[in-house]
Amino acid sequence: MTDAEYTADMGAADVPATMESVSIVETIRAISESDRTDDQKAELFRNEGHIVIKMAWTEFVKALSSDQKAKIDALSL
Repeated sequence: MTDAEYTADMGAADVPATMESVSIVETIRAISESDRTDDQKAELFRNEGHIVIKMAWTEFVKALSSDQKAKIDALSL
């Protein structure tokens, strides 16, 4: 799929799941790296990857509120 094929409706529909990924990343990052379980490390990797992929879509980024975008930007992915 190209960026031109990713619609505004698709972007808006993807926001809730992506913001859930943001919450998961924030929660796991709050745990000291040395205290993270293997499952937490894997979940962090998956959710950070999910966010990076979504942020590559122009229509997804347009669908974010300024607060949502700021939360994602704060993750420095």
